[in-house]
Amino acid sequence: AVVVATPCTAPFMGAAIAGALAAPPSVTILVFLAMGLGLAGPYVALAALPGLARLAPRPGRWMDILRQALAFPMYGAAVWLVWVMAQEAGPTGVLATAIGILLIGFAAWTLGLTQDSASRGARRLGQSLTFAALLAAAAVASDIAATPPAATAPAETGVEAFTSDRLATLRAAGKPVFVNMTAAWCVTCLVNERVAIGTETVRTAFAEQGITYLKGDWTRQDQAITDFLRAHGRDGVPLYVFYPTGNGASVVLPQILTGGAILAAINPN
Repeated sequence: AVVVATPCTAPFMGAAIAGALAAPPSVTILVFLAMGLGLAGPYVALAALPGLARLAPRPGRWMDILRQALAFPMYGAAVWLVWVMAQEAGPTGVLATAIGILLIGFAAWTLGLTQDSASRGARRLGQSLTFAALLAAAAVASDIAATPPAATAPAETGVEAFTSDRLATLRAAGKPVFVNMTAAWCVTCLVNERVAIGTETVRTAFAEQGITYLKGDWTRQDQAITDFLRAHGRDGVPLYVFYPTGNGASVVLPQILTGGAILAAINPN
């Protein structure tokens, strides 16, 4: 249940995990212990009070319909992940991914078709074809490689691509800088950019105060961005840092971002 459930909680647990990793060991252990207890809680409750099962909906055809309906969010996730692959590995990576999906589907089909066969030879043939298809899928996946990071700045107006040298130059000149570390696969990052950073109010404030907006794309695991994240005690994105005018101390903003939080950081008074 944990393996199945936890990937879907990333937008909600991201801040807790990032905070835990940056905290002292005792706090880190307590945070992960609390998450473990939360995941185990429903099972413990049902084991301790079996009568609670009577409150659950009665089995019926609705379970099959629900199971089928829940497949569509998974299809949507697959579409999104193929788009992420396009960002990381380009058209060749997308083609390899599609071929891998096709081979995995063929493997599942052959195994399902033959596993209940009365013929031992048919079962062995199905198992052999399944194994061969999975080996082929693994071989295709092993050839997928990330394309080099783009050297040009993001296409967005008023945004510059993050580089360590550019940040150092701006800081040496005493100019205010807002750094956004993001990635194509980070849903939280995309939402924050839409509802907070990309709003007209925030962009207008950046322009009026002469704040340079640097955006780092960690989709391809760029080493300079990795170093920046680790320098701030982070192992992943999103990370938002504001450097005020002059030599003032940098301000790390929350991972769940709002326009108000950004304005408060750039206007502390």
